[in-house]
Amino acid sequence: MEDKFTLEKYSIVEIAYAALLHDIGKFYQRTFPKSNLTEAEKDTTPINPIGQYHTHLHSGYTSRFFKEYLHRFDEFERVTSEHHKDTDGKLSMIIKKADHLASAIDRNDESCDYEEKNKRGAFITTRLSSIMSEVTFGEKVTEESPVFPLSSYKQMVRPESHYHFKNIQDSADEYAELFEEFTTQVKNRPLFTKNIDMNSYHAMYNLLNEYLVTIPASTYEGRRSSVSLYDHLKLTSAIASCLGYKECYDAAFSKDENSKVFYMLELDVSGIQSFIYKIVEGSSSKPKLTKALRGRSYFVGLVTNAISYAFLNEFSLTESNILFNTGGGAVILLPHTKDTQKKVEETALRLQHDLYDIFHNDITFVYGLVPMNCDELETFKSEKSIELKSVLGRNKMRKYAKMTSAEFFYKQAKGNNTCVMCGDEIEQGTMCTICKSIETVSQYITSEKHHNYGIYYNYDDEVLPHDKDDIFIDLNFVKIQSVENPESLYTRKHYYVDGINDFGFGNMKLSANLVPKTNNNRTLNFEEIAKWGSKDDLADQFGDPKLAILKMDVDNLGGIFAFGLAKQEDLHVQRSISKYVTLSRFIEYFFTYRIIDICKKTTQQIIKDRDNIFYINYAGGDDLVIMGPAYGILYLAENIDKEFSAYTCNKNITISGGINIQKPTRPIRFGVQEAENNLEISKSGEKHAITLLNTRIPLNDYAEFLNEVEYYRDVINNDMISRSMLYNIMSNIRDCEYGQDFLRLLPRIQYVLYRSETDENRSSLDKVKIDIVSIDSNEKLQKYILLLKLAIMLTREAGGNE
Repeated sequence: MEDKFTLEKYSIVEIAYAALLHDIGKFYQRTFPKSNLTEAEKDTTPINPIGQYHTHLHSGYTSRFFKEYLHRFDEFERVTSEHHKDTDGKLSMIIKKADHLASAIDRNDESCDYEEKNKRGAFITTRLSSIMSEVTFGEKVTEESPVFPLSSYKQMVRPESHYHFKNIQDSADEYAELFEEFTTQVKNRPLFTKNIDMNSYHAMYNLLNEYLVTIPASTYEGRRSSVSLYDHLKLTSAIASCLGYKECYDAAFSKDENSKVFYMLELDVSGIQSFIYKIVEGSSSKPKLTKALRGRSYFVGLVTNAISYAFLNEFSLTESNILFNTGGGAVILLPHTKDTQKKVEETALRLQHDLYDIFHNDITFVYGLVPMNCDELETFKSEKSIELKSVLGRNKMRKYAKMTSAEFFYKQAKGNNTCVMCGDEIEQGTMCTICKSIETVSQYITSEKHHNYGIYYNYDDEVLPHDKDDIFIDLNFVKIQSVENPESLYTRKHYYVDGINDFGFGNMKLSANLVPKTNNNRTLNFEEIAKWGSKDDLADQFGDPKLAILKMDVDNLGGIFAFGLAKQEDLHVQRSISKYVTLSRFIEYFFTYRIIDICKKTTQQIIKDRDNIFYINYAGGDDLVIMGPAYGILYLAENIDKEFSAYTCNKNITISGGINIQKPTRPIRFGVQEAENNLEISKSGEKHAITLLNTRIPLNDYAEFLNEVEYYRDVINNDMISRSMLYNIMSNIRDCEYGQDFLRLLPRIQYVLYRSETDENRSSLDKVKIDIVSIDSNEKLQKYILLLKLAIMLTREAGGNE
C-alpha cells in the first residue's frame, strides 16, 4: 500500500524516517572527547537566551551525519536536524513533539542546560543502565545499577554490577570504534543516498537495531540512563507517524493536550500451542516429527507477525509502531482519527474470516483497542494497561461473535482422506496444504545454508519469484515468502520484512533455531535425543534414556509491565513508554539469543564431545519449550535460571518452569501439556520454582537438590548403596503423606539400612539415615521421594523397572 496522505510535501514514511534519525547525532557526538562543530552545524542548534551559548549540540552532529553519510543537503536534512529549535514547519513540530513524548525525561531536559550539565563529558562516559534493575513494585531503587558495556546487539553481554567506567578519551574511543562499524555499513549501501521510501527505512531501522541498543538515549539521569537510543528513536518514529497521519487525515486536528491522539491496539493470537502439537504421531509422521514440531512453531510465528503487519499496512505505518512483540501477539500504536476504530474492526473481521477459512478454529485472534492522550502515552499509566487487558479479556469471551453464520457452524467434509500429519480431512493425497507448507518451512529453517534470510510480507499481491524449496504461504490477506537478498525487494513500494539473524534488512528477528544434528546434518529424532545422539548405549552413564520437556516463562510479566516500574524523583527514575519498550526488548533478547549459548554450554558441561543435544521447539517473547535427554534437561533448567538471574540482576524478575519426563515414543503433545501443568504448579504460591513429577521445588533450592541427586547417583554407581534397596524404600513411601503412615514405616526402613551396612558403605548409609530421619513435613517427604526417583532413573539400565 502506498502512502495515502502527505504532510506538506512529506509522506508518512518520510515522517517516520526523519523521526528515526532525529537524534542520530548523539551517537556521532560521543565519538569526540570535545565538540568540533562548525559554525554552520551550530546553526542547527538552539541558543540559551540567558547565557547565549549553543545547547543540544547533538543536533549539529545529526546534520553532519545526514550530509557526510547520507549525502543529503536539502530541506529534509535541515528540518530533521533543527527539531530542537522553534520553527513553524509542521514536520519539525511533529518531530519535536514526538521526541518530547517518547521519553518522560525530555520535559526536564528542555528546562535545563543539557551540554552545561554534561560539560565534563559525562554524556560520553555514561553507559546504558539496566532497565531491569528498575522493576521494584514500589520498593526503593538502589543507587547503583548494573550497566551494559558498549557493543553491537549480537555482541551484547549481560550487564555488569561493578562496571569500571573509563575516562573521557577512552570512552570516546569506544564510541568511535562502534560508530566506525555502523557507518561502514551505511557507506556500503547506496540505497541510503537515494529516495526515502520503505526500502531505505527497512535498511536503516535494521542497522540502528544492531548498533544502538546499548547506547543511552539521554544522560540527564547520570549513571541511571536506562533507555537505549535505538528504542528512543524507534518510539519517536512511531509517535511521529501517528501525529503525521492524524494531521494529514483530520482537518480539524485538535491542539488540546487532553484530547485523544493515539490508540493502543493489543492483539492476542489464540490456539498457538494446540496448533503446534496438532500432530498424528503414527508410523507415517514419526520420521518427520522433530522437524514438523519446529516447523509448526515457526509457521505460527509467521502467521502472528502477518496479523500484526496487516494492521500497520492499513494505516501505511512502519514496523516502529509495533511497540511490543508478546510472542503470541503484539501491542501497536495507532493514530486516533474518527475512522480508526471502524478501520480496525473491519480489518480484524476480514482477517478473522480468512484465518477461519484456512485454519477453522485452530488459529484466530482477538484485539483490544483503547484511546490515549499524550499524557497517558508519556507516563504509560497502569490504569491504561489494565484497561487494555480488560478490553482484550472481554473480547476473548466472544471471539467468534461477529463471524457466526450457517457456514460457520457447518462445513461439508472435504473427503474421505485424512492428512498423515495433522489428521484433518482432505480431498485427496496424503498431506493437507498447511502441513505441506509447514514441511517446506521446516526444511528451509533447519538447513545450514539458511541461517540468514528475510521473510517478506506482501499485502498487495506482489509475489516474488521463488523456487519450490522456498517458503511461500498464502493466507488470502497476505503472501509470506522467504528471500535471500534484500535487493530483490527494492522495486517494491510498501511491504514488511523480517530480517532473520544477520540478514541486515527490516525488522531484526533473532531466531533461536537450535536442533541436535548428526555429523551429516540430519536432525535427530526424539529417541536419539533421549540417548544423547549416540548409537552407543549410554545407560550406564545417564540411566534410562528418557525424553524430558522443559517449559519456562517469566513470572508476573503482566504485573511487571503494569506496576513494576515506579517513579522516584530523587533518583530521576521515571515511568515512560520508552522504558517499557526497552524492557520488553531486553527480556526478548534473552529468550531469542542467549538461550542458544546456554543450551550449548550445558551440553558440553555434561558431555564434552557433543556440540548440542537440546531441541529448541520455541523460544521468544518471555517463554520457551525445549526438549532433551532427561539428565540434560535437569541441568539446563538450573542453568537457564542462573543465567536469567545474572542477566536481570533483580530478584523481582524471576522465571519458573515445568518439566515432564517420558518415554521418547510417547506422543509429544501429551508431554508438552503435562509440562505446562507442572509449570502452573510452579507458579502457585511464591513462583520462581521448578516442578517435575508433580513435585514443586523453589529454584533457590534447586541447585542444592541436584547436588543431592548427584550424591545418591554416585553412591549407586559406586556400589555403595544398592539401587534395588533405594527402589524398595521409594516404593514404600511414594504414596505416603507425612504423618502416621510415614512414621510407622521409619523403623522398617532403618532396619533395612542397618542390615545392609558394611565397613565400606557405612558413611553413605549414615547419610541416607540422616536424610530420612530429617523429614518433618509433607513437602520434605515429597522432595525426598522425587530425589529417589531421579537417582534411580539416572542410574538404572535402559528398560529397567519403574
